[in-house]
Amino acid sequence: MAEQSEGQERSHFTRRLRSRRNESVASSHGSSLSASRRTGLLTPEQSTLTESQATEPDHGDAQMPQPNDGGPSIAKPFPFMELPAELRILVYYMALHRDEPILLHAQRATPEKSEEDDVPDIVNEARSQATMRSGRTRELPHYMPLLPRPAFAPPAPEDAIVPAILRLNQQTYKEARQVLYGDNVFTLRLSSGVHTLSTLHQRSRSLIKHVILTIPSHHDILDGFADLVRLGLRYLWGLKTFKIILQASLPDDGRIPSGATSVYANAFHILRWLPKGCRVILEGNVSEVVRQVVTEEGRLQSVLDDTGYQKRQHQMPERH
Repeated sequence: MAEQSEGQERSHFTRRLRSRRNESVASSHGSSLSASRRTGLLTPEQSTLTESQATEPDHGDAQMPQPNDGGPSIAKPFPFMELPAELRILVYYMALHRDEPILLHAQRATPEKSEEDDVPDIVNEARSQATMRSGRTRELPHYMPLLPRPAFAPPAPEDAIVPAILRLNQQTYKEARQVLYGDNVFTLRLSSGVHTLSTLHQRSRSLIKHVILTIPSHHDILDGFADLVRLGLRYLWGLKTFKIILQASLPDDGRIPSGATSVYANAFHILRWLPKGCRVILEGNVSEVVRQVVTEEGRLQSVLDDTGYQKRQHQMPERH
């Protein structure tokens, strides 16, 4: 009996140990399962905002987040106006000065004009017959070819000028204007030269020193040449050289009696309206009678004083 009761006690003790062990295992398993669940996606729980949390945060003193080392950075603008004046002038020369002649052409669309707005859309002469460039919607000149685009067009120059630099600010405009207008050679057209020069402020026109004009035929001498000189070039007060390129011979060339001039040669007397001190250069198919008229106009310009030269401008030349 004693042995039987002792065996029952051992069996009961064993069951109690197993029961505690199972409870311990179950408890540890439940905690690990709960932990593993927390590491996953959390189940959203209902929450409420307090009054302070519900108000909009004040970002007045907040600072912009700094970019990461590996992210894109915002470059600060270069303080161009803090450069010495000599360096700024050098930059203007690189942007606005070219050795080859530059075509100056304006389309006829001109509202009110201010001095700072007379920055023309200028193109290099090499691309003048090949490209079309648009300017601003105001009075700014821009280039448009007068002839149909040829089948083969020369490539555009890689080193085109940048006249937009004059629009940076007023100081840049005043500093760079001298480089653009005073140090370049400009080409004008009979069809648009008067209008083109009228779109420029007088201060800009006065800076132009060198102009080239090509006259395609003898008809152009009578049609637009006189107007360009009298209404346009006369206001280029700083003009030093005026080169005229005659592409066609005069129809009466070689049949004019000695000592006489033709109607085409007489048309060159309009050169008396050029500013005093301007030298005329003739190239191309230049007849002897035209050269004589131009030479005589140059001689009178050198011997007359300012008052006499201005009086002669309003006198009709003697015609033979």
